[in-house]
Amino acid sequence: MNRIYLEKHLGVNVLRDDLLPGGTKSVLMPYVIGSNSEYVYATPVYGGFQIALAAYCNQINKKATIFCAKRKERHPNTNKVIEMGGNVIEVPYGYLSVIEKRAREYCEKTGAEKLTFGANTERNKNLLTQRVIKVINHLENEPKEIWCAIGSGTLVEAILQGTKTAKIYGVQVGKEYKEHHPRLTVLKYDKGFEIESNFKSPFPSMPNYDLKAFEYCTKYKKADNVLFWNVL
Repeated sequence: MNRIYLEKHLGVNVLRDDLLPGGTKSVLMPYVIGSNSEYVYATPVYGGFQIALAAYCNQINKKATIFCAKRKERHPNTNKVIEMGGNVIEVPYGYLSVIEKRAREYCEKTGAEKLTFGANTERNKNLLTQRVIKVINHLENEPKEIWCAIGSGTLVEAILQGTKTAKIYGVQVGKEYKEHHPRLTVLKYDKGFEIESNFKSPFPSMPNYDLKAFEYCTKYKKADNVLFWNVL
């Protein structure tokens, strides 16, 4: 589950975490999942954590229940969750606040455990920081630039914790990211989260999320030694 797949594309070192079942956050699953028999997660349909959760729970014979917005046509990620044995509850008019509320109510009734959105906890950031360090050791040097998409902020904060000199470029694809760091530059993608990037990537990349960051990476990188973190 913790394997590191690195490839070179368009002059950029690409970490292919999309090859892990559920992407980068799959590395957190053994630490996130405890003794409860059912785990609940509320999410936009574009996220990878839901896939990682469904895949891991299926592997260890636990139940993963995912709350997401109901759409006219199911998003491919929702279908992946179902394929991996996840229980999907689709919420009409599902703003995230509404989905979160429904998930909390479900847990109160069933005794299931609700997981924090985006896995944005200090423990999880520290776990991802260890992966950042492993990736850099695999590269045998710290890149001059590291690019990734910013959602909840968990990954970009782990990258900052796990590096010393690299300039970090986070492409904001959803809600505003308000944290500041002297080595961090946040670039806001020019279209909304629900609008997919049309950029043609030589590897699979989530068009609402990572692909937007890779598009900006190829356009705006300033160094030769660059790492792009493909989450999903």
